[in-house]
Parts: sequence; C-alpha cells; structure tokens
Amino acid sequence: MSAPSTVCDFQKERITFLSWLEAQARLMRHQPKSDTLAEVKANLRDQSIEYLDRLKQASIVMACEAKDHICVTAKPPRFYEVDVPKMCSVLQLRLPQLASRLGVNAKCDMCVHFVLMNIVAEPGF
Repeated sequence: MSAPSTVCDFQKERITFLSWLEAQARLMRHQPKSDTLAEVKANLRDQSIEYLDRLKQASIVMACEAKDHICVTAKPPRFYEVDVPKMCSVLQLRLPQLASRLGVNAKCDMCVHFVLMNIVAEPGF
C-alpha cells in the first residue's frame, strides 16, 4: 500500500466507527423501547470490538507505512502507533460497560447517550 492509501484507510475506518457509534446513540435516543435498547446493548458489546480492532490496525499500518505523511507528522511521535491503539483498547473496555447500564432506567439510558455523543464529538484520534 502507498502512504496516501493507508491514510485514507485510517480516515475511512475512523469515520466508519464514529458514524456507527453516533447511529447507536441516535437509535437509543429516538426509539427508547426495550427491544431497541437490547439491540444497542448487544451492538455496543459485540460490534464495537470489531470496529475498534479495524481502527487500531489501520492506525498502526498508517504509522508504519506513511510515517512521513503530513497527517502522521502533524501529531506527536508514536501517536498513531501507540496512542490511538491505546484509546481504542480503552473504548473496547468502556463501551461494554456502558452497554451494561442500558435498560436500567431512563436516566441511565440518557447518560449513556450523552457519553456516546461526547465520544463522537471528541474521540481523541
């Protein structure tokens, strides 16, 4: 792969994950039924791991293959090689924890919604 394609791959995976996460938050906000919450709960537990694994991998590949690209050099050293994978690992732990709080009560559901929207707004990567 060339450097620009690895950068595009990372950006695509980033957008895909954040769009998916936003869709989960919107789904629970606009359809707060128990079956919808159960679906979001399962998605946050299961699908988030796959999305974040792909994002981690794309970040590491970009850091290695596009190390001189402006997108990589604009960040601190080892940001895409170490920091982004760490952030993804934290989210892989945190999203199932948030999922476990869904369906407890409406207040918890709204808190989870706001946490998800905050991640979408400022993911850190």
